[in-house]
Amino acid sequence: MSPTVLNRLDHLPRRNLTVLALTGIGTLAGGFHNTTSSKELIADVLGSEDPELMVQVRDRADELSKARHEGYGRALSLYDAVNRSQHATGGLRFLANVTSGLPLIKRLSALTPATDTLQAVDLGLKVAAEMLAFTQVNGLPGDSFGAFAAALADYGQQERVRMTALICFDALLPLGDQALERLDGLLGAAGSHDLREMPAYPLMAGLIPGHGDDAHMNFIRSSVGTWSGWAQGFVGQLGLTGQKAVQALEQTIGPWQGGFEQLAVFLDAFTDTYYHTGVQAVARRLVERAAAEI
Repeated sequence: MSPTVLNRLDHLPRRNLTVLALTGIGTLAGGFHNTTSSKELIADVLGSEDPELMVQVRDRADELSKARHEGYGRALSLYDAVNRSQHATGGLRFLANVTSGLPLIKRLSALTPATDTLQAVDLGLKVAAEMLAFTQVNGLPGDSFGAFAAALADYGQQERVRMTALICFDALLPLGDQALERLDGLLGAAGSHDLREMPAYPLMAGLIPGHGDDAHMNFIRSSVGTWSGWAQGFVGQLGLTGQKAVQALEQTIGPWQGGFEQLAVFLDAFTDTYYHTGVQAVARRLVERAAAEI
């Protein structure tokens, strides 16, 4: 039997490179709280540590998590898919050139980042996964772009850190500070063969509205279009740049000796930021619903 959402939350790491990266980048967005305890999350949502009430919420949350007609498990499968994809695309390029440990990285110039087009498609799939996970958790049709736009505007502190990491790690570092302005053009130049190069795509395809690669690419572009307007305002609000991202990360992972693109490859290879924060986001929505139903 697959682990429940709260089981997955309980098994998230409390301290590793992923957490250090999120903690560092979180300084740009007001701080990152690494929730890895279902008991802590339930108590926080309830505003109470009443044992009987907490057990009731946990039981209801597990029921919802296991129910096939609910979308919590499918939402996690989306985050898992993009996580596997980024490891597949980043890991091989990195491991071929690096022996061990950040202080020992000496041959970063040998790393070959993905082309801008493939990087844009990878980011597009992550944005599409964000939207599809939102619709799955909330029981909405997969093409609910208006509801997704409204949800972005209402994102709280943890979601802001999550989006800061996505924007910095998958846009500004690999594509430059004008990445968001370039996205639609890059995606417009991409073909179905670029989409099929992404390991996440076959894992996600069954949940993407439409039939065939062209329809799926159109959905990805529409998702990015909905997201990028909000993201550009967010970047302006926080003053995000690639340089600021590197400086924030250096506070927690140590000095970086390579370029911005190489850092993006490193993060793809060795961190699980999208999955980690995805589990946390789905778990909170699940517990909030369970608490409301008790």
